[in-house]
Amino acid sequence: MVTSAIIFSELFHTGIVVDDVDATKAELSDLIGVTWGFEGEMEQPVWFPDGGPSAVTFRFAYTAEGPHRLELVRPVPGTLWTVAGVGHAHHFGFWCEDVPAASAELARRGAPLVAKIGVDTADAPAAIVYHRPKSGVYLELIAAANRPLMFGEDA
Repeated sequence: MVTSAIIFSELFHTGIVVDDVDATKAELSDLIGVTWGFEGEMEQPVWFPDGGPSAVTFRFAYTAEGPHRLELVRPVPGTLWTVAGVGHAHHFGFWCEDVPAASAELARRGAPLVAKIGVDTADAPAAIVYHRPKSGVYLELIAAANRPLMFGEDA
């Protein structure tokens, strides 16, 4: 039996980087009937293994419907948050009980760490990290403790 660095059943969102978050929200609401819940715009420190610390302003919106949600993210020029291609998934987001341990295991298995969100040094543990496997679709690990903060107790 193969053991995994992350648990597939903890996949809770697919992230898509789009040029216009508000227009895409309106379009998807009309076409597939979703509504929008947790969203915002915020500046966060981000540590990049290849570039060190930076301040990044994120604009994002998650569908209210779940348990699997869509996340729309505005592009951030000069970072990994760029439009992958029209209609292409950018990342898969997983709840994770131990982000540092799972992150180390993903790196060991050939999916390098590409960003740590909320920290500005290499040594600081982060509650959110991104890895990039050879396939190109990013894997985002988010500390499971953030679940009620993002989606309430029912998430």
